Amino acid sequence: MPKHIIRRYLPNPEKIAKTPGLGFLRHRLEDPNLWHLNRRSASGAMFWGLWCAFLPMPFQTLPAAIAALVFRVNLPLAIVLCWISNPLTMLPVIFVGYDIGALILQKPLLNMAEISKLIVHLGNLFDSTPEAAANRLNMAEHIEPFLLGMLVSGFLAGGVGYLGMNWYWRHHVTRAWLLRSKRQSQAGNTHDSGTDPKP
Repeated sequence: MPKHIIRRYLPNPEKIAKTPGLGFLRHRLEDPNLWHLNRRSASGAMFWGLWCAFLPMPFQTLPAAIAALVFRVNLPLAIVLCWISNPLTMLPVIFVGYDIGALILQKPLLNMAEISKLIVHLGNLFDSTPEAAANRLNMAEHIEPFLLGMLVSGFLAGGVGYLGMNWYWRHHVTRAWLLRSKRQSQAGNTHDSGTDPKP
């Protein structure tokens, strides 16, 4: 079953309870729906985990955990998928997100170097230095395509993940059922061929 494969890579309740910002979940971890793994819960976790991975905010595990609680999908899978967005993947994720938003709003696209500069400006956006004040003025024209693009990218990634998990689950279950039927058929044929005919 696919759930045995997926479970290998999921954190346990103790690790989740120690995740920064998720302390409020400690008394809710006894809800079996958060740990149940079937086609519905895995597909839902794929959608919300990937959507939250594209949210332009720190501690994306927090909205992913809340979504898992509200929609009763697999909590560990939703949290693990948030880690797709990390310091190593931040540049390409924001590059794709920004350009999608710019295309929708019909604004100029940015290249990778400009996106790198945009990330630096985002990092010191709320500083009190004169440079930060100038960056805030420069960021004004980029905020709309950035936010819209990240939300749309998250929705697209979540939708693909949802459909992909549904397909994977159905394919895996169907394949396992066919293999089991084939083995049972072969075992039946072997048994029949080894039976002496009645006189």
